[in-house]
Amino acid sequence: MTTWGAVLFQRHDRAGALHWWTRAWEAGNVTAAFNLGTLHDLEGDTNRAQVMWERAAALGDPDAMLGLVRQALERGDEATVDRWAPSVLAQRQAFPITALGVAFEAEGREEEAVHAYLRAEELGDAYAMEYRARILDRRGAHREAAALRARAATAERMM
Repeated sequence: MTTWGAVLFQRHDRAGALHWWTRAWEAGNVTAAFNLGTLHDLEGDTNRAQVMWERAAALGDPDAMLGLVRQALERGDEATVDRWAPSVLAQRQAFPITALGVAFEAEGREEEAVHAYLRAEELGDAYAMEYRARILDRRGAHREAAALRARAATAERMM
């Protein structure tokens, strides 16, 4: 059901995606809850998105946790950032951690971005290395940035 919802979403059939993701969520599929939150967010219903992401995050979905942090950063909701960012960082999946760094960096929160990138680098993510190298260049640490980019060239690009 979750996969069929994704196919329909890709075909721009949001009503069909909503139907199948709702059924999948009702059957206990956590990914479907994340997808529903994303669909609601894209539709501009951020409150429903938050509710779905909270449900999925409470069940351990790192992408839902990331969605909550991104939303909280946009709203200036520090309590929610403080609640979910550490849970994203505690994951063993590089993608949500790197994406967390990108979200922090977009909000001008460079130290928190660096912290997230370093965590994703521990997991071997080349994207995190490149993003942190960009920050190092801005700070004038060009030699360190170049070395990090060289390391990224042979590292895995995690999705």
